[in-house]
Amino acid sequence: MKRFQNEEVIVKIKKKTEISFWEYQILGLLSFFTKKSNDYLFITDKRVLVIINEETITDIAYQDFNKIIFNPLNDTLKVYTINNKEIKISLKKLRLSYEEIQLLKNHIKTND
Repeated sequence: MKRFQNEEVIVKIKKKTEISFWEYQILGLLSFFTKKSNDYLFITDKRVLVIINEETITDIAYQDFNKIIFNPLNDTLKVYTINNKEIKISLKKLRLSYEEIQLLKNHIKTND
């Protein structure tokens, strides 16, 4: 991906975008066939990027990969920015599966 020219992707999660209940009510079955977008979580050696429904939600450069902490109980990442500011990133909109949570636990420290 061109977006990560000088970065090593450590974790990549790709999911089909799910439609909400209200979108389903308004658009009906047609929305199942027209909705082809994806949601992503990328953790590179330099930043965390969350893309939901093809819109960048989070793009944070971080200080140290070893300081990232994943909380599997509430699906959040704790990251320290370049300026040493603590930021919590919610991953709830990604609707992580059990396998995806295990993938994150295998790559990132947890606090459980």
